[in-house]
Amino acid sequence: MTLAASIVIPTYNRARYLARVLASLEQQDTAAGAFEVVVTDDGSTDDTATVLAGTFSYPLVSLTQPNAGPAAARNAAIGRASSELIIFVDDDVIPAPDLVRRHIEAQSDSPGVVIGRMLMPDGVRQPAWAEWEGRTVNRQYDQMIAGIFVPTPRQFYTANASVRREDLIRAGLFDVEFRRAEDVELAYRLGDLGLPFRFVPEAIVTHDTPRSLAGWMRMAQQYGLCDVVMWRDRGRAQILSNIAEEFHIYRKRALQVAAHIAVGRPPIMLATRIVDRGLIRGLDAVRMRKASLAVCSLTFNLLYLDAVCDALGGRVAFWAAMRRELAMLDLSADAPAT
Repeated sequence: MTLAASIVIPTYNRARYLARVLASLEQQDTAAGAFEVVVTDDGSTDDTATVLAGTFSYPLVSLTQPNAGPAAARNAAIGRASSELIIFVDDDVIPAPDLVRRHIEAQSDSPGVVIGRMLMPDGVRQPAWAEWEGRTVNRQYDQMIAGIFVPTPRQFYTANASVRREDLIRAGLFDVEFRRAEDVELAYRLGDLGLPFRFVPEAIVTHDTPRSLAGWMRMAQQYGLCDVVMWRDRGRAQILSNIAEEFHIYRKRALQVAAHIAVGRPPIMLATRIVDRGLIRGLDAVRMRKASLAVCSLTFNLLYLDAVCDALGGRVAFWAAMRRELAMLDLSADAPAT
Protein backbone atom coordinates (compact mmCIF):
# COMPACT_ATOMS: atom_id res chain seq x y z
CA MET A 1 0.00 0.00 0.00
CA THR A 2 1.24 3.50 -0.84
CA LEU A 3 1.70 5.55 2.31
CA ALA A 4 -0.94 8.27 2.56
CA ALA A 5 0.90 10.26 5.23
CA SER A 6 4.14 10.55 7.20
CA ILE A 7 3.75 11.67 10.81
CA VAL A 8 6.73 13.75 11.94
CA ILE A 9 7.57 13.94 15.66
CA PRO A 10 10.63 15.62 17.19
CA THR A 11 11.45 14.59 20.75
CA TYR A 12 13.88 15.48 23.51
CA ASN A 13 13.97 13.82 26.93
CA ARG A 14 10.28 12.97 27.03
CA ALA A 15 10.39 9.19 26.87
CA ARG A 16 7.19 8.68 28.86
CA TYR A 17 5.23 11.11 26.74
CA LEU A 18 6.73 9.78 23.51
CA ALA A 19 5.67 6.24 24.46
CA ARG A 20 2.14 7.55 25.02
CA VAL A 21 1.82 9.28 21.65
CA LEU A 22 3.30 6.32 19.78
CA ALA A 23 0.87 3.96 21.52
CA SER A 24 -2.10 6.23 20.76
CA LEU A 25 -1.17 6.28 17.06
CA GLU A 26 -1.78 2.52 17.00
CA GLN A 27 -5.47 3.30 17.57
CA GLN A 28 -5.91 5.27 14.34
CA ASP A 29 -8.94 4.27 12.24
CA THR A 30 -7.05 4.39 8.95
CA ALA A 31 -6.21 1.21 7.04
CA ALA A 32 -3.17 -0.71 8.24
CA GLY A 33 -0.03 0.58 6.58
CA ALA A 34 -1.63 3.85 5.51
CA PHE A 35 0.92 5.96 7.40
CA GLU A 36 4.39 5.88 8.85
CA VAL A 37 5.82 7.69 11.86
CA VAL A 38 9.20 9.41 11.64
CA VAL A 39 10.68 10.40 15.01
CA THR A 40 13.86 12.41 15.43
CA ASP A 41 15.51 11.99 18.81
CA ASP A 42 17.13 15.38 19.35
CA GLY A 43 19.97 14.20 21.59
CA SER A 44 17.90 12.73 24.43
CA THR A 45 19.66 11.35 27.51
CA ASP A 46 16.67 9.51 29.02
CA ASP A 47 14.99 6.26 27.88
CA THR A 48 13.91 7.61 24.50
CA ALA A 49 16.07 5.10 22.61
CA THR A 50 14.36 2.23 24.44
CA VAL A 51 10.92 3.57 23.51
CA LEU A 52 11.94 3.87 19.86
CA ALA A 53 13.24 0.30 19.85
CA GLY A 54 9.72 -0.98 20.47
CA THR A 55 7.47 -2.72 17.97
CA PHE A 56 4.45 -0.93 16.54
CA SER A 57 1.68 -1.75 14.09
CA TYR A 58 2.86 0.98 11.72
CA PRO A 59 6.28 1.58 10.15
CA LEU A 60 8.45 3.60 12.53
CA VAL A 61 11.55 5.41 11.29
CA SER A 62 13.84 6.45 14.13
CA LEU A 63 16.50 9.13 13.63
CA THR A 64 19.05 10.40 16.13
CA GLN A 65 20.99 13.67 16.10
CA PRO A 66 22.97 15.80 18.57
CA ASN A 67 20.70 18.32 20.25
CA ALA A 68 19.95 21.02 17.69
CA GLY A 69 16.38 22.05 18.42
CA PRO A 70 12.94 21.09 17.10
CA ALA A 71 13.38 22.87 13.75
CA ALA A 72 16.45 20.80 12.84
CA ALA A 73 14.76 17.66 14.18
CA ARG A 74 11.67 18.15 12.01
CA ASN A 75 13.78 18.95 8.96
CA ALA A 76 15.68 15.67 9.40
CA ALA A 77 12.40 13.75 9.70
CA ILE A 78 10.93 15.44 6.61
CA GLY A 79 14.06 14.44 4.70
CA ARG A 80 13.45 10.77 5.56
CA ALA A 81 9.67 10.81 5.11
CA SER A 82 8.27 8.51 2.41
CA SER A 83 4.89 10.19 1.89
CA GLU A 84 4.04 13.43 0.13
CA LEU A 85 1.76 14.44 3.01
CA ILE A 86 3.47 15.45 6.26
CA ILE A 87 1.40 15.49 9.45
CA PHE A 88 3.10 17.27 12.34
CA VAL A 89 2.47 15.96 15.85
CA ASP A 90 4.32 16.84 19.06
CA ASP A 91 5.52 14.34 21.62
CA ASP A 92 3.25 15.71 24.39
CA VAL A 93 -0.11 15.20 22.67
CA ILE A 94 -2.61 12.35 22.41
CA PRO A 95 -4.11 12.11 18.91
CA ALA A 96 -7.80 11.32 18.53
CA PRO A 97 -8.39 7.97 16.75
CA ASP A 98 -9.44 9.74 13.54
CA LEU A 99 -6.69 12.38 13.49
CA VAL A 100 -4.71 10.94 10.57
CA ARG A 101 -7.85 10.32 8.51
CA ARG A 102 -9.08 13.88 9.12
CA HIS A 103 -5.83 15.34 7.82
CA ILE A 104 -5.73 13.02 4.80
CA GLU A 105 -9.33 13.89 3.90
CA ALA A 106 -8.79 17.62 4.37
CA GLN A 107 -5.68 17.61 2.21
CA SER A 108 -7.48 15.56 -0.46
CA ASP A 109 -10.33 18.07 -0.58
CA SER A 110 -8.12 21.18 -0.65
CA PRO A 111 -4.32 20.87 -0.40
CA GLY A 112 -2.60 23.59 1.58
CA VAL A 113 -1.89 24.24 5.24
CA VAL A 114 -4.31 22.34 7.48
CA ILE A 115 -4.52 23.26 11.15
CA GLY A 116 -6.25 21.05 13.72
CA ARG A 117 -7.26 21.61 17.33
CA MET A 118 -5.40 21.08 20.59
CA LEU A 119 -7.78 20.36 23.46
CA MET A 120 -7.07 20.29 27.19
CA PRO A 121 -7.25 16.89 28.93
CA ASP A 122 -10.81 16.12 29.94
CA GLY A 123 -11.34 15.72 33.69
CA VAL A 124 -7.68 16.33 34.54
CA ARG A 125 -6.71 19.22 36.79
CA GLN A 126 -3.65 20.77 35.19
CA PRO A 127 -1.37 23.40 36.73
CA ALA A 128 -2.76 26.91 36.31
CA TRP A 129 -0.17 27.92 33.71
CA ALA A 130 -0.96 24.87 31.56
CA GLU A 131 -4.69 25.57 31.81
CA TRP A 132 -4.13 29.23 30.92
CA GLU A 133 -2.16 28.18 27.85
CA GLY A 134 -4.91 25.76 26.83
CA ARG A 135 -7.68 28.28 27.37
CA THR A 136 -5.83 30.92 25.35
CA VAL A 137 -5.38 28.60 22.38
CA ASN A 138 -8.96 27.34 22.54
CA ARG A 139 -10.34 30.89 22.48
CA GLN A 140 -8.69 31.24 19.08
CA TYR A 141 -10.30 28.00 17.92
CA ASP A 142 -13.73 29.15 19.12
CA GLN A 143 -13.32 32.44 17.27
CA MET A 144 -12.33 30.67 14.04
CA ILE A 145 -15.31 28.32 14.35
CA ALA A 146 -17.55 31.35 14.88
CA GLY A 147 -16.11 33.02 11.79
CA ILE A 148 -14.65 35.96 13.71
CA PHE A 149 -11.34 35.47 11.91
CA VAL A 150 -9.79 33.00 9.48
CA PRO A 151 -6.67 30.97 10.27
CA THR A 152 -3.33 32.68 9.74
CA PRO A 153 0.31 31.64 10.19
CA ARG A 154 -0.05 32.58 13.86
CA GLN A 155 -2.32 29.57 14.39
CA PHE A 156 0.09 27.10 12.75
CA TYR A 157 1.13 24.91 15.68
CA THR A 158 3.11 21.78 14.85
CA ALA A 159 1.35 19.88 17.62
CA ASN A 160 -1.40 19.28 15.04
CA ALA A 161 -1.00 20.41 11.43
CA SER A 162 -0.30 19.06 7.96
CA VAL A 163 1.39 20.31 4.78
CA ARG A 164 2.51 18.63 1.57
CA ARG A 165 6.19 17.74 1.57
CA GLU A 166 6.85 19.55 -1.72
CA ASP A 167 5.42 22.76 -0.27
CA LEU A 168 7.60 22.48 2.83
CA ILE A 169 10.65 22.07 0.61
CA ARG A 170 9.61 24.99 -1.61
CA ALA A 171 9.28 27.15 1.49
CA GLY A 172 12.76 26.19 2.66
CA LEU A 173 11.77 23.95 5.61
CA PHE A 174 12.12 25.13 9.22
CA ASP A 175 14.64 27.83 10.08
CA VAL A 176 17.06 26.12 12.48
CA GLU A 177 18.02 29.45 14.04
CA PHE A 178 14.64 29.46 15.81
CA ARG A 179 14.34 27.32 18.95
CA ARG A 180 10.85 28.72 19.57
CA ALA A 181 8.14 29.92 17.15
CA GLU A 182 9.85 27.98 14.37
CA ASP A 183 6.42 26.73 13.29
CA VAL A 184 4.91 30.21 12.94
CA GLU A 185 8.00 31.49 11.12
CA LEU A 186 7.72 28.68 8.58
CA ALA A 187 3.99 29.30 8.23
CA TYR A 188 4.64 32.86 7.09
CA ARG A 189 6.82 31.49 4.30
CA LEU A 190 4.16 28.94 3.39
CA GLY A 191 1.74 31.84 3.13
CA ASP A 192 4.18 33.65 0.85
CA LEU A 193 3.78 30.73 -1.56
CA GLY A 194 0.06 31.47 -1.75
CA LEU A 195 -0.99 28.33 0.11
CA PRO A 196 -4.45 28.49 1.68
CA PHE A 197 -4.75 28.02 5.44
CA ARG A 198 -7.64 25.83 6.61
CA PHE A 199 -8.84 25.17 10.13
CA VAL A 200 -10.30 21.68 10.54
CA PRO A 201 -11.81 21.54 14.05
CA GLU A 202 -12.56 17.82 13.68
CA ALA A 203 -8.81 17.04 13.61
CA ILE A 204 -8.10 16.83 17.33
CA VAL A 205 -5.25 16.11 19.69
CA THR A 206 -5.26 16.39 23.47
CA HIS A 207 -2.38 18.52 24.70
CA ASP A 208 -1.11 17.23 28.04
CA THR A 209 2.17 19.05 28.47
CA PRO A 210 4.84 18.41 31.13
CA ARG A 211 5.91 22.07 30.92
CA SER A 212 7.07 23.49 34.26
CA LEU A 213 6.23 26.96 35.51
CA ALA A 214 9.81 28.07 34.89
CA GLY A 215 9.68 26.64 31.36
CA TRP A 216 6.37 28.36 30.71
CA MET A 217 7.82 31.71 31.81
CA ARG A 218 10.88 31.22 29.58
CA MET A 219 8.53 30.42 26.70
CA ALA A 220 6.90 33.86 27.02
CA GLN A 221 10.28 35.55 26.76
CA GLN A 222 11.37 33.35 23.86
CA TYR A 223 8.24 34.19 21.89
CA GLY A 224 8.89 37.90 22.40
CA LEU A 225 12.47 37.64 21.17
CA CYS A 226 11.49 35.48 18.18
CA ASP A 227 8.77 37.92 17.13
CA VAL A 228 11.29 40.76 17.03
CA VAL A 229 13.73 38.62 15.04
CA MET A 230 10.96 37.84 12.53
CA TRP A 231 10.11 41.55 12.30
CA ARG A 232 13.67 42.87 12.16
CA ASP A 233 15.57 40.14 10.32
CA ARG A 234 12.91 38.31 8.32
CA GLY A 235 10.93 41.27 6.97
CA ARG A 236 7.65 40.51 8.78
CA ALA A 237 6.55 44.12 9.18
CA GLN A 238 3.08 43.16 10.37
CA ILE A 239 4.36 41.58 13.57
CA LEU A 240 5.23 44.82 15.33
CA SER A 241 1.94 46.32 14.18
CA ASN A 242 0.13 43.33 15.66
CA ILE A 243 1.94 43.77 18.98
CA ALA A 244 1.05 47.46 19.18
CA GLU A 245 -2.57 46.96 18.14
CA GLU A 246 -3.19 44.05 20.48
CA PHE A 247 -1.58 45.82 23.42
CA HIS A 248 -3.46 49.08 22.90
CA ILE A 249 -6.89 47.71 21.97
CA TYR A 250 -7.31 44.15 23.20
CA ARG A 251 -5.28 43.94 26.40
CA LYS A 252 -6.82 44.77 29.76
CA ARG A 253 -6.11 48.09 31.40
CA ALA A 254 -4.31 46.36 34.29
CA LEU A 255 -1.76 44.93 31.88
CA GLN A 256 -1.32 48.26 30.11
CA VAL A 257 -0.61 50.04 33.40
CA ALA A 258 1.72 47.28 34.62
CA ALA A 259 3.61 47.32 31.31
CA HIS A 260 4.14 51.09 31.49
CA ILE A 261 5.61 50.64 34.97
CA ALA A 262 7.65 47.45 34.60
CA VAL A 263 8.61 46.70 31.00
CA GLY A 264 12.23 47.57 30.27
CA ARG A 265 13.10 48.05 33.94
CA PRO A 266 15.09 44.96 35.01
CA PRO A 267 14.77 45.37 38.82
CA ILE A 268 10.99 45.70 38.58
CA MET A 269 10.68 42.81 36.13
CA LEU A 270 12.85 40.61 38.38
CA ALA A 271 10.63 41.38 41.34
CA THR A 272 7.57 40.74 39.18
CA ARG A 273 8.85 37.30 38.16
CA ILE A 274 9.60 36.32 41.75
CA VAL A 275 6.29 37.60 43.17
CA ASP A 276 4.15 36.27 40.34
CA ARG A 277 5.79 32.85 40.49
CA GLY A 278 4.84 32.61 44.15
CA LEU A 279 1.34 33.97 43.54
CA ILE A 280 0.61 31.52 40.73
CA ARG A 281 1.73 28.54 42.81
CA GLY A 282 0.12 29.77 46.02
CA LEU A 283 -3.25 30.62 44.52
CA ASP A 284 -3.25 27.34 42.64
CA ALA A 285 -2.43 25.39 45.80
CA VAL A 286 -5.44 26.83 47.67
CA ARG A 287 -7.71 26.17 44.67
CA MET A 288 -8.19 29.85 43.78
CA ARG A 289 -7.97 28.93 40.11
CA LYS A 290 -9.64 32.06 38.69
CA ALA A 291 -7.20 34.36 40.49
CA SER A 292 -4.26 32.15 39.53
CA LEU A 293 -5.27 32.25 35.86
CA ALA A 294 -5.51 36.06 36.03
CA VAL A 295 -1.95 36.27 37.38
CA CYS A 296 -0.82 33.85 34.65
CA SER A 297 -2.26 36.15 31.99
CA LEU A 298 -0.58 39.23 33.45
CA THR A 299 2.74 37.45 33.94
CA PHE A 300 2.95 35.87 30.49
CA ASN A 301 2.13 39.12 28.70
CA LEU A 302 4.57 41.17 30.80
CA LEU A 303 7.38 38.70 30.17
CA TYR A 304 6.59 38.66 26.46
CA LEU A 305 6.50 42.48 26.20
CA ASP A 306 9.68 42.84 28.25
CA ALA A 307 11.51 40.49 25.87
CA VAL A 308 10.24 42.53 22.90
CA CYS A 309 11.40 45.69 24.66
CA ASP A 310 14.85 44.26 25.33
CA ALA A 311 15.23 43.04 21.73
CA LEU A 312 14.24 46.48 20.42
CA GLY A 313 16.89 48.20 22.53
CA GLY A 314 15.13 49.31 25.70
CA ARG A 315 12.19 51.36 26.95
CA VAL A 316 12.71 54.44 24.79
CA ALA A 317 12.95 52.40 21.60
CA PHE A 318 10.07 50.13 22.63
CA TRP A 319 7.51 52.85 23.37
CA ALA A 320 8.66 54.85 20.35
CA ALA A 321 8.03 51.77 18.20
CA MET A 322 4.60 51.28 19.77
CA ARG A 323 3.64 54.89 19.06
CA ARG A 324 4.94 54.67 15.51
CA GLU A 325 3.03 51.49 14.76
CA LEU A 326 -0.16 52.85 16.32
CA ALA A 327 0.14 56.03 14.27
CA MET A 328 0.43 53.94 11.13
CA LEU A 329 -2.72 52.12 12.21
CA ASP A 330 -4.40 55.51 12.79
CA LEU A 331 -4.79 54.80 16.49
CA SER A 332 -4.01 57.05 19.44
CA ALA A 333 -1.16 55.95 21.68
CA ASP A 334 -0.95 56.86 25.35
CA ALA A 335 2.35 55.11 26.07
CA PRO A 336 4.89 57.21 27.98
CA ALA A 337 8.04 58.41 26.30
CA THR A 338 10.35 56.62 28.76
